[in-house]
Amino acid sequence: MHLHYSGKQSFTNKAVNKANRILVSSFYQKEIENKIDFIDTATLIAQLKSNNPETIEVVSSWGPFKLKKEDSILQTTKISINRSHIKNSRYLLVVKLLTDYTCIQLGLLDTAQEEKRRQVGLIIEKLVKSYI
Repeated sequence: MHLHYSGKQSFTNKAVNKANRILVSSFYQKEIENKIDFIDTATLIAQLKSNNPETIEVVSSWGPFKLKKEDSILQTTKISINRSHIKNSRYLLVVKLLTDYTCIQLGLLDTAQEEKRRQVGLIIEKLVKSYI
C-alpha cells in the first residue's frame, strides 16, 4: 500500500483505494517512465515496484475558507486533502492523490518547483482519464 487513509469518510477511502490500484498498475508505471522526461523517475519506479513500499498518510479536512496556496508545500510523509476544494469529484481527488504522491517521490516538494509539479499534474490528469 502506497497511500494510507485511516479516516471515516467513505468518499476519501474509496478514492485512496482507487489511487493505490492505479499506482501498482503496470500501465501507470509505463506511462510515468515514458511521459516524465524532465526529471529522473528511477526512484519513483523502484518505489512502485517495491514489495514493501514507503507509505504516505492521507489526511482529509474541510476548510472552505482556506486558500489553495496554503496547500502548495508538500510534506514527505503525508498528503493533505481539503475536501472543500475537490467538489465531491472522485476523479479530482484521485488526480490530487496521484499527483502529490508522484511529486513527493520525485522530490518536487516546494513552490520553487511549481512548473515541474504542474507538468506532472497534467500528465497524471490524462493518465487517470484513460484509466477510469
